[in-house]
Amino acid sequence: MATPADLDRIARALPGVTVGKYWDDPAAYLMEGKGVRGGRGLAHHRSPRRDEGTFDPATGEPFTDLVVVQTATPEAREEALASFTPHVFTIPHFARSNAVLAHLDSISRDDLAALLELAWESKQR
Repeated sequence: MATPADLDRIARALPGVTVGKYWDDPAAYLMEGKGVRGGRGLAHHRSPRRDEGTFDPATGEPFTDLVVVQTATPEAREEALASFTPHVFTIPHFARSNAVLAHLDSISRDDLAALLELAWESKQR
C-alpha cells in the first residue's frame, strides 16, 4: 500500500515536477516548462466527495485516499487503466479528459511509481 509520503517522494523525483496549487489541492504535483502535453497537472489529491463512484458502496462514505493522475493522451490513459486495475479507475466526471483515479490505500508503491512515470512520460512526447 502506498502512502501520501510515497506519492510525494515519487512525484518530486521526476524531472521538472514541482509542488503547487492545482484545483482544490494546495500541494499538487505540477510539471513545469513550455510544451508540456496535457497541461501542467501531474497528480493531486481528490477531496472526499460522495459522487460518481468515489464512495464506498458498502458504507456510503467517500474515499479519502484518491489521487487524480493526469495523463496526456487517451492511449496513456487506457494503458494506465489496463495495467493497474482495480487500483486505478475512472469515473464519468473524467469522461472527456485523460485523467485516472488511484486508490493510495491499495496500490503498491511500485505500481504508483510506474503509474506516475507513465503519466510523466506521456507529457514529454
